[in-house]
Amino acid sequence: MKHSIKIFAVALLLSFSLTLSAFAGTWMEDSNGWRWQEKDQLSPVSSWEWIDSNGDGMSECYYFDENGYLLTNTTTPDGYTVNENGAWVADGMVRLRAANPSAAASAKKEGRELYYQAIKKSSELQGLDISGDIHMSLSYTDMEVPISMKLRLQYHDINTPNMEFLSETAMQMMGSKDAHQSFYKDGTYYSNGGTHKKYKMKIGHEDMTKNLTLGGLTGQFFAFIDNVQIAAGDSGSKTIVYSSSGDGMEPYLSNINNEIWPLLNELDFKINRISGKAVLTPEGYFSKEDITIDTTMEEDGETAGFTMNIRLDYNNPGQAVTINFPSTDGYEVVVY
Repeated sequence: MKHSIKIFAVALLLSFSLTLSAFAGTWMEDSNGWRWQEKDQLSPVSSWEWIDSNGDGMSECYYFDENGYLLTNTTTPDGYTVNENGAWVADGMVRLRAANPSAAASAKKEGRELYYQAIKKSSELQGLDISGDIHMSLSYTDMEVPISMKLRLQYHDINTPNMEFLSETAMQMMGSKDAHQSFYKDGTYYSNGGTHKKYKMKIGHEDMTKNLTLGGLTGQFFAFIDNVQIAAGDSGSKTIVYSSSGDGMEPYLSNINNEIWPLLNELDFKINRISGKAVLTPEGYFSKEDITIDTTMEEDGETAGFTMNIRLDYNNPGQAVTINFPSTDGYEVVVY
C-alpha cells in the first residue's frame, strides 16, 4: 500500500508541475503593444519564443522585437510570417509544438494513425494519378549541384487483365536533360528512353505486376513520424506536419532512391533529418505530400551534403483514372 501511495504522489506532483509550467507566464499590454512576462522576467528580445498561453498542451511560436514587444500581422526580420495574434504561420496554418510529453505523445499517436490509414486507403485504390516535383541539391566544398526531376504516374486495375499504367520522368542536372517514358496496355510493355532506345515486349499482367514499384514514394517514413501537428481544414480535410531525427531511416531512403535515382544508393549516406507535410482528403486519401530529407554522403573519405525536396500531388484520389497513351509506333520488339 505504501508503495502504491508513493507512486500516486509522484505522479500527482509531476502532473501538477506540468500544469504550473503551462500557466507560468502571462500576457501584458501597454501603449506600445503586448509583452510576455514569465517568472518575473519580461519577454525575450529580438528572438522567438514557444508559448502555451492557454494551457491546451500545444505552444504557438511568437517573435519579440528589440524592445521585447510582440510582432503581429507582419514578416519578422528573419523572413517568417506572423498573423494578427503574433503566431507563426506557414503553409496557411498556425504552427504548433507540443508543450509537454503527454501532449507530444497524444499528437504523435493520432498523427501516425491518420497517416497509416491514408497509406492503407490509398494502396487499396484501383488506380492513382500522381504528379511529382523533386528538387535535389548536392553540396561539396565550394560547389553546389542542383538537380530537378518531374514525375507523372497513372495506373488502374493493377494485377488484373485490364491493367494499364503510364510512367514519365524528366531530369535536369548541370545543363543536361534526360527523359524516360514507359507504359503498359493490351498486354504489352513499352519503354522509351529516346532515339534508338525504344523497345516493346509482350508480358502478362501477373509478371508485369511483379516488376512494378508503382507509388513507391509514399508512406515510406510512417514508423518514424514524430513531433506531430494536426490541423483540420474547413472542408473536412486534415493536414499532418511532422519531423524526425532520421535515425535508422537509411533503408527507407534506399527505396526512394531506387524510384528516383538508383546511383545514389552506391554512396554511403546518413539521414540527418526529415520533415514532411501530408494533406488528406475528407475521405482519408492522400491529396498532397511534401517531404524534405537532409542527408550526409561519404565516398573515398570525402563528405558531401545532399538535400532532397519531394512534392507529390494525388490528382482526384478515389476517382477513375483515364490514361491518354502516346503512339505505339517505332518500338523494337524484344522477347521477355
